Amino acid sequence: MENTNWVGVDTHKDTLACYTGSKFKEFKTTPSGFKKALEWAGNSKWAIEGAYCFGKPFASFLMKNNCKVYEINPYITKSWRSALSANGNKNDYGDAKVISIFSKNLDLPEISLKTIELKERITARNLLVTERTKLINSIKMLCYTRGEKLPYTKLTTQKAINYLMKSEDTIIRNFAQIMNKLTQSIKEIENEIDELLPKEVLKLTEICGIEKLTAAIIYTETKGRLTTKEAFANYCAIAPIENSSGKSSKHCINRRGNRTLNRIFFRMSISQSRYDKNGKAYYEKKLKEGKSPRHAKKCLARQLCNVVFKVLKSSETQGKP
Repeated sequence: MENTNWVGVDTHKDTLACYTGSKFKEFKTTPSGFKKALEWAGNSKWAIEGAYCFGKPFASFLMKNNCKVYEINPYITKSWRSALSANGNKNDYGDAKVISIFSKNLDLPEISLKTIELKERITARNLLVTERTKLINSIKMLCYTRGEKLPYTKLTTQKAINYLMKSEDTIIRNFAQIMNKLTQSIKEIENEIDELLPKEVLKLTEICGIEKLTAAIIYTETKGRLTTKEAFANYCAIAPIENSSGKSSKHCINRRGNRTLNRIFFRMSISQSRYDKNGKAYYEKKLKEGKSPRHAKKCLARQLCNVVFKVLKSSETQGKP
């Protein structure tokens, strides 16, 4: 593979900015555009920024054509861009160029079709759960406005759905039938998620507060972004941001970063503060230091972020699918 060129790709919704050797060209994000890009680059390795976002269709196309495809962390691209002052301000040409130049010197994470399929199923499950929640809220509101009381508090159980499907009311009965189909579809997708989840990542389930579905979400959301534990915590919106002025030195909540991961780590901190021996001890320690319960949970979430990072990083060294 010594004669193989590295193609740097900066992806967008409508275009692909590609650079290899000393040539640069843009292609449309269409099947014909993908084919032209492959013919243009020849025998190459592909380093794609956003391979699990706008670049996902192109990454899938390349892998189906037996190409090696690697994920580029956008934060790394930013640091590379500043290293080449000749590129000037941020632009597609500059991003694609630095990706092509620096990629061959790094041990980049390789993209897998399984990971793409996993993320697609998680997205589909979230959509189905959202639709089912809307139906549940509609049924509860309908019963409330009628002054009727439901015999079940949780309507997602099969027993509750069966009861609603036997209702004489047309609206409730039809809503329940749709809920039943959605519930079956959710279970089917969750089974596929379990099958696609890499064995190395299953180690996350050994941590209190993480189930298989949560592990799958963490894995797909952090794919290609494991640089340092500090950067990882910042990406997960767990690390506080400095907010200083003059002699006053303060830190505030990080409102940026990945909000999905932020919610997961905060829920984990709640579970560990109640049910995990070490997590509960750390939580109580922070309370004795004068921290509020909410602040103590945030401190615990920061420690859990380091634990998860260590597990994910070790899974990379064992080889990913």
